[in-house]
Amino acid sequence: MLTNDNQQKSILKRIERVVSILMEEDPLFNENLSYLEIVQDLVKRCQKNLSVEEFNTMSDEELKEYSRGLMTIELLGTIGEAFTPEQRVIFDNAIKRK
Repeated sequence: MLTNDNQQKSILKRIERVVSILMEEDPLFNENLSYLEIVQDLVKRCQKNLSVEEFNTMSDEELKEYSRGLMTIELLGTIGEAFTPEQRVIFDNAIKRK
């Protein structure tokens, strides 16, 4: 996605608004994810994967769901970071049984 400064600002503001809403709605996002890092990541992903037209025609609800999915994946990546070795074994065993 090639953009000018005005388009960049518009994309950034829209993503900031959506991330703020999602973090308000879901305390897990707010407690475990960095607002700034998520916004930066979403801007990069949108610029890489969407054309300006696709981004601009995406409804707020579609952008919200797109963002929620990426934020959920990011959140899942944090699972286990604070596990003790014993907790990691329990978690690994539980995953293997599924």
